Amino acid sequence: MKTTLLRFALGAVAVVGVTAGAASAQCPAADAFEPNDDCLTATAVTPGSYTNLTLNGPMVLENQDFYSISVPNGEIITVDLTFATATGDIDVYLYDSTTPNCGGTATGDYLIRGFTGSDNESISWTNSTGAAETYTIMVDAWDSDSDFDCNDYSMDITVAPDPCTTAVDDGLEENDACGAAVALATGATASLFVSDVDEDYYSISVPAGNILSVDVSYSTANADVDLELFDDLACANQVDFSFSAGGAGNATWNNTTGAAVTAILRVAPDVATGTCNNYDLNVAITPDPCAGSDDGLEDNDDCASAVAMNDGTTAGLFVSKTDHDYYQFVVADGDTLTVDILFTDALGDLDMELYMDNADCVADVNVAGSFSVDDNESVSYTNTSGGQLTMYAHIYHWQFDSSADCNVYDLVVTGSGGSAATPFCPGDGSAGACPCGNESALGAGEGCNSSLGFGAVLTATGSASVANDDMVFTLSQARPNQPSLLVQGSVAIAVPFKDGLLCMGNPTERLEVVFLDGTGSGSTTVSIVTEGNVSAGQTRYYQQWFRDPGGVSPCGSGSNFSGGLTVVWM
Repeated sequence: MKTTLLRFALGAVAVVGVTAGAASAQCPAADAFEPNDDCLTATAVTPGSYTNLTLNGPMVLENQDFYSISVPNGEIITVDLTFATATGDIDVYLYDSTTPNCGGTATGDYLIRGFTGSDNESISWTNSTGAAETYTIMVDAWDSDSDFDCNDYSMDITVAPDPCTTAVDDGLEENDACGAAVALATGATASLFVSDVDEDYYSISVPAGNILSVDVSYSTANADVDLELFDDLACANQVDFSFSAGGAGNATWNNTTGAAVTAILRVAPDVATGTCNNYDLNVAITPDPCAGSDDGLEDNDDCASAVAMNDGTTAGLFVSKTDHDYYQFVVADGDTLTVDILFTDALGDLDMELYMDNADCVADVNVAGSFSVDDNESVSYTNTSGGQLTMYAHIYHWQFDSSADCNVYDLVVTGSGGSAATPFCPGDGSAGACPCGNESALGAGEGCNSSLGFGAVLTATGSASVANDDMVFTLSQARPNQPSLLVQGSVAIAVPFKDGLLCMGNPTERLEVVFLDGTGSGSTTVSIVTEGNVSAGQTRYYQQWFRDPGGVSPCGSGSNFSGGLTVVWM
């Protein structure tokens, strides 16, 4: 589909269009202006209406129509073509004396072109050369239109004074150059005027840590109004621009230099749409919300400084385009880590990546990512490595988001924390000798040997989250059909006691009596958090004490202990 490129004239003389005659079924005969097939044979014309014109082939057949016309300085030429596109689409080009090879292979030199995909074409151009100018008009059959070989058309030409040359300027003149910029205050300034030969420049003082925003509004009947912002007095470093269309535009700059800066605003008409216009400006300077203090988990700006996080919600975190956030999680084998960030997208779009380990974090190789354009992001990953993983999340502000440079968010984590509990104090001699040489097999993870010839094993499932409160302890390989007792301690020790090692010290808590089944196994059912009176951040130690009666226990005491478990509560 072709795009319309028009240059609208201000106050052009009204022209009554002349309807083209019915297109001929066959290619019509040459019109009275032929041969006018190139620049050298262009037909001299004057303003007026021309009917019964004929175009007998597309560009590839080199049978365009050329016309020349003189336009006084400061006047606008407007060319309107009328034709039936059902018979064939027609385009119009305008050239001046600086493009002597108009047409043929030099169509790229044109000043302006009308090439809409619907009926008719219209172009306008102002002669601002300072002297009369002879322009060349080329009418051409669109060379990609396969529906026709020829067409006929009418052409209307008007030449009228450009009102921009006589318009009254605004009261802020002369501000026609960067060095002559006029100081502009915040708020609205109305009824300003700009033209292609009289641009406007304004200076605006922007304090450090503030955002400058300039809005322009203007009539769409006249030239589009463009803005350029510079952060230096020489107008050498452009920091933003607005090549607007549709009656409004905006340019914005964030002063992050650490000092007050005088910014320069340039205002100019888009000469492709006209040579002048009236416009209004509105200037706002507001504190940069991204220049405030960061959250309490800083500085977690890279993989090496990632903050260790556990299950739960952490609210009110802050991230910006220049200050990313990194977090670290321990994930047990078989567990699924899910990380959610909750935010309002209107304040800035955030994205997230999840890395399997530190090496992937440094190399920026993610195993999961979330980059939606809607509010919130979520990533999940199931650890099937066969061992515990230390994973990383990278949270950042999307760099191409123009709505904002920073945002706040809530971090929600589930499935982290690694193993629910870590074994310690085994009865294999590595933590100290058992009471009567009844050490279990080295590395078996058992307590000291019972009358069964091996030690009991204590394991934990669930999470170490106080909020989840789902920790369950299970004893196995103990004497069948006997009672046992789960004990919690506040310090780690390794002291021979009864037939085993006592692995925890005071203060201690007796949490639950568990009766073992025919295999010597049993699990807790009470709330460990409640019975143990534990809080997030505390480390506690656990063991199961079980009966080994009948005078057959290795040391003859009638009871024994499993190995110990350490739990860091979150």
